[in-house]
Amino acid sequence: MSQRVNEINTVVESIPDVKIVKPFEQSRIDIEGCIVVFVEGLEQPLEFKVTIHPQYPFKSHETETIKFSNDDLIEHKHIMQNGAICIHTAHTPVLSQKLIYDIESVKAWIKKYYINKDSDTHYEHLIVPQKAFNENHFAYFFNEVDYTFHKNQFGFVDYSIMNNGVFHKENIQSSIFQSFLNKDRKKIVDVDWNFQLKNLPQNTGLFIFLKDAPSKNQRWVFDSWKDFEATLPQDFLKFLHNVEERLVKGEGKWLPLFVGYNISETEIHWQAIILEIGNFPIYGEKINKQWFTKIKEDKSIDWAMTRNCSYKYFFGRGKLSDRITESKILIIGIGAVGSIIAKTLVRCGCRKLGFIEYDVKDPENVCRSEYSFFTGVTNKTNDLINELCLVSPFFEPVGGGYDYSEAFDFFMKSHLSDTNIKAEMEKHLNNYDIIIDCSADNDLLYVLSQLNINSTLLNLSISNHAKHLVCATEHNRYEFISSQFGGKILKFDVDDLHNPTGCWSPTFKASYNEINVLVQAAIKQINLKIEQEKTLRNFVIETDDTNCFIINIKEF
Repeated sequence: MSQRVNEINTVVESIPDVKIVKPFEQSRIDIEGCIVVFVEGLEQPLEFKVTIHPQYPFKSHETETIKFSNDDLIEHKHIMQNGAICIHTAHTPVLSQKLIYDIESVKAWIKKYYINKDSDTHYEHLIVPQKAFNENHFAYFFNEVDYTFHKNQFGFVDYSIMNNGVFHKENIQSSIFQSFLNKDRKKIVDVDWNFQLKNLPQNTGLFIFLKDAPSKNQRWVFDSWKDFEATLPQDFLKFLHNVEERLVKGEGKWLPLFVGYNISETEIHWQAIILEIGNFPIYGEKINKQWFTKIKEDKSIDWAMTRNCSYKYFFGRGKLSDRITESKILIIGIGAVGSIIAKTLVRCGCRKLGFIEYDVKDPENVCRSEYSFFTGVTNKTNDLINELCLVSPFFEPVGGGYDYSEAFDFFMKSHLSDTNIKAEMEKHLNNYDIIIDCSADNDLLYVLSQLNINSTLLNLSISNHAKHLVCATEHNRYEFISSQFGGKILKFDVDDLHNPTGCWSPTFKASYNEINVLVQAAIKQINLKIEQEKTLRNFVIETDDTNCFIINIKEF
């Protein structure tokens, strides 16, 4: 017997209220044994088959490498279909300590789910097998819709293929729901996505809303079509038959069927099944001179992946304050600073962004901005909108494009004394909740200071080599920025600027990393003030990299 097996037997025997009923032995790969565990409140101790993988005490792909299994416990919460209970314990590289942690976790599971029969406050999704269909995987993304489905309602779903990728070592196709239609193909409701996603070519699938989950023990999804026998209504099975009859060769090899059910009083989840065209799991049977559609015996279900991509889940891991994300935001100037701000805002939950930018993107802009080389020379506004649509399905561009940007600069600077045009400009700008000026245009900064703007107006500028970021938030924006960059406070090295080949204006030197650090710190500061409902004040972010990198925010 190996030293590892000896240690496991010795440690487990020493743990209180645990007894080995079958000593641990080395199998071909794993170490296996059997124990009984007793906790207060049990009439009889529970028996578990224990399997210890070679990686133990380390996890493998975030999964524990020890399994405690008992098939008789399947009806309880947090137990897998193979009878293994779900445990998550603390890390330790010491095998003996890890065994103690894990068995204590088993005792905690027994108390919580076996004795007390507790239920968790958060919903646990059904366990759905991830199997390939004809060597292909499928994933379908859905979004909440403003519509109430009724039990056994069925019809069609328009969906669009977004991308073909790789899932581990196999192919996968990812698609989005577009619209729900009734059985007569009349539209019921659209699914809300950004304009790029809505313009994708569309295919057709099927849906049925069951209301109740297609599951066993509320844990595992049905694995055989026969499990649906008491669930699927006859009119839906006839609908399936009619659909299959209309399908012809060349329309594809498969068809998705989306099965909906409530996971709360207000929330619906959709699971996807892949139907093989020409081999639907149904057949006709004549009973008392009447034809009925029946479900085939012993035919397994090919489940596909689905993901709820509704806003609350898409940004569930973190976003900015609602006061920012629910705002209509205008960004003036989308070079390095402006494009980074734009992508950060969209990644953090903002939906409605408008841009004013007359410039085009050149290859040399890519290294420190949020643009891609692949799209070549193109208007920055168009390119950034395309980039942002790839990031968030909820991003919605607002305002004008290139022509509007040209007109904005012209009218702002040539008609400042025209009270009517000035009033129109003010009215337009006040349609936005937040305006962020990243243009580094002192003339525009001055013009904006002459307007009566009720929106939250911010000006962000970076000094050469990204030593400082200046954020002006108050009514003295023009004076504050001028004082900072006028040489009185910040030393701006104008002799060490980047001068491109040709007759171009020089620009400041800084890498994407250097700019991004300052921009992210500024957004964090602004968001914090808004969350705390404090007044936004002018501030400067200072850096020092003499010995190590130091960043400091100074408010004025």
